[in-house]
Amino acid sequence: MHKILLFISIVLYTTLAGVGQNLAVDSLRGEFDKVYGLDVLLNNGRKYLAENSSIIGHPFFRSSMSLVGDISVAGKVFHKQRLRYNINKQELILVYTNFNNQQNQIILNSEVVDSFVVDKDIFVLNVFPEIPQKFIQFIYKGNLACYRGWNKELQFNSTGSKVGYQFVEAKCKNYLIYKGVVRQFKNKSSFLDIFEANRRSRIRKFISMNNIRFKEMDAEDLKLLVSFCDNL
Repeated sequence: MHKILLFISIVLYTTLAGVGQNLAVDSLRGEFDKVYGLDVLLNNGRKYLAENSSIIGHPFFRSSMSLVGDISVAGKVFHKQRLRYNINKQELILVYTNFNNQQNQIILNSEVVDSFVVDKDIFVLNVFPEIPQKFIQFIYKGNLACYRGWNKELQFNSTGSKVGYQFVEAKCKNYLIYKGVVRQFKNKSSFLDIFEANRRSRIRKFISMNNIRFKEMDAEDLKLLVSFCDNL
């Protein structure tokens, strides 16, 4: 009987201690937010170190400056954050002001970032092993799904007036998820090859009627095309 009572006491103590610990953590986090104005869920990562100043150009999506956007971390959305997406190293950087009113930059832990929006472009955490980027630009999702992977390569230029390392122009690769298979396409021909022969003539006609050029195709044109194909 004494052993049973002792066992029950231990179970109750462990349970209450766990609840108390969770409450203490939540309380501590709440006090942290009040004092410093920062959310520890968002401000979680490692310090960002700037690129070598001798490198020409920058490795970021759209601009070297921070872009205002929304970010979802572990299911919680943070609006109007200052973000920089390094598409060379595939790192998402948060620019924020600490409690000393100093500007800091941290590389966010990509594993807990669900998605983010910068300059009206939506990026989601990549779940496809066939696509090398950590984050991919969301284009369309229905029965078909379409994404873009962005990259900027660092190359060494040995000729001309600008000898040294430089970031080349940003490039993207387009991916269509068709019947559960990831297919990359570069031009009209490789895009049409994804579909069955009896669908290609209608897709080819739609491309022609809308004057879609794959080398110059922006996200909206790509979304329009994939949406049409999805509804065939």
